[in-house]
This record gives sequence, C-alpha cells and structure tokens, in this order.
Amino acid sequence: MPNPTGIITATEAQELNDNWTNLRASANRTAAGQDDNRSSWYSLEDMENFLQLIKDENPTVNGVRFYLGVETTKQDPQGLTTIFMVPTEEKNGENADIRDANGMDRGSVGGGRSYPQ
Repeated sequence: MPNPTGIITATEAQELNDNWTNLRASANRTAAGQDDNRSSWYSLEDMENFLQLIKDENPTVNGVRFYLGVETTKQDPQGLTTIFMVPTEEKNGENADIRDANGMDRGSVGGGRSYPQ
C-alpha cells in the first residue's frame, strides 16, 4: 500500500507544535481565559466507523475537512477549542463540504498539553 499524501516525520510534527506554541498559545490562552485545548483524540475504531458512515451516507464523498470550533453549549470544558470533521465532495473542481451530511466531534479533550503527549 502506498503512503498517504502529507506524511510528516516526528521532527516535523514537533516543529509545527513549537511554531503554534510560539505564535498562538498566548493569544488562545487570553481568548479562552484558560489554557486552551491543543489536541483532540479519536479512537481508530471511531475514525474507521466515521469514514464508513460518510461513505455509506454520501456516495459522492471524496475526503474529510477538519475545522476548529469553540464549544459553548457544554458545561465543561466550555469555551475551549474543539476539532470537528465534515465530509467533502468534488463540486465545480473544488473539494466542497457536504453541507447536510453528518460530521464528527467530541474527541477526548487534549487539554493544554503540547506534542508529544
């Protein structure tokens, strides 16, 4: 099986993490009023099931887009960053969100800890 596009090394992951820490952590802490989430964790089983679900429900699906959001409806951890996923399809030569499709959120909170955990 060929490697997926976009594979990075652990060194590159560390550099991306350090860049975020240096350029964004302080502003996010100020905006959230607390240490913000740095990551979300999803089980391999949940990810595989999500991919199968979006394939089954959306025959034109061609990928998944990840978005950052802020949770305001839960009691805890309110006001923290979350990562959610939505399926995409090709539309007019672009990878467009499938607007009426189910997405996925509610991974385990990563807290303020940085890479690697």
